[in-house]
Amino acid sequence: MKRWIVGIALCGLAGAAHADRADQLFKKGQKLLAEKRYAEACTAFEDSDRTDPEIGAKLNVARCYQEWGKLATAWRWYTDAEQMASKAGDKRTSKIHALIEDLERDVPHLMLVLPPDAITDHLAIQLDGVALALATVGDERRVDPGPHEITIVVEGRARPRTIPIQRGDRTKIALDVPTRTRARRTVASEPAADSGRTRRLIGLGASGAGVVAVGIAGIATLRARSDYQHALHGYCNDAPDMCDATGLSRTHSARHRANIATAVTLLGTAAVAGGLYLYFTTPPPAERPDRAGHALYLAPAIGGAGAGVVLGGAF
Repeated sequence: MKRWIVGIALCGLAGAAHADRADQLFKKGQKLLAEKRYAEACTAFEDSDRTDPEIGAKLNVARCYQEWGKLATAWRWYTDAEQMASKAGDKRTSKIHALIEDLERDVPHLMLVLPPDAITDHLAIQLDGVALALATVGDERRVDPGPHEITIVVEGRARPRTIPIQRGDRTKIALDVPTRTRARRTVASEPAADSGRTRRLIGLGASGAGVVAVGIAGIATLRARSDYQHALHGYCNDAPDMCDATGLSRTHSARHRANIATAVTLLGTAAVAGGLYLYFTTPPPAERPDRAGHALYLAPAIGGAGAGVVLGGAF
């Protein structure tokens, strides 16, 4: 019997200590709330509820968040208080329910929408840094007014996006995530289109390089010919077999440069031919109304500095 009495006495002392601690936290919260130090005030009220969970403690937390403007958070605390009051048969139940209904008109709602054919493998959705179960992403949820960050994580790569939400808003956000339709379209069309485009670019590049080579070789040939004629006239008495040492050196140099220019001309011509072959044998892409037609031309050009070839086009 004495043990029972001691146990009851200890429980009574513990309960009194908790109640006293909860009362101190409540008074601290009231003081901070009066000073509009909402974050500290709401924390004090929450600590009071954890120390001694009561309907009144939950209502204090809810009122603090409501004054702070965090309406969805306040709504959840009012709901907790209503459930506790309903279970206890407390006469405040109807008044709490009226508070909830009045607050509900101002609480913003947010719905995140995934495409029907979204690829959910390696996909994660976060709201304000909290991961959401993919099965619940399409649910309408109450959120506090203010900015909210929606983060889409695909294979470890995060794409955050911040959206503003105001009182009473009912916001629906379509999430831009990979879809099976988009994946099929990419696999089916992009490689072929890219392959054809790459082939054309290679052909144009080769032709362009060949044209440049032919042009440079033509200029080099003209200069070598001019140097050869000058050497014959000045050092060889206009006869290749009557050259002095200087004439032999200069005519040999001119012939050597002319031979190199001839080789470059042949290589450049081959590059132009090969590039044009690649370009014109590539299957044409599908017609698109927003894309202009392709045109390519190759034409001779003669100027004061010599002759050459011009490659041009429109794409």
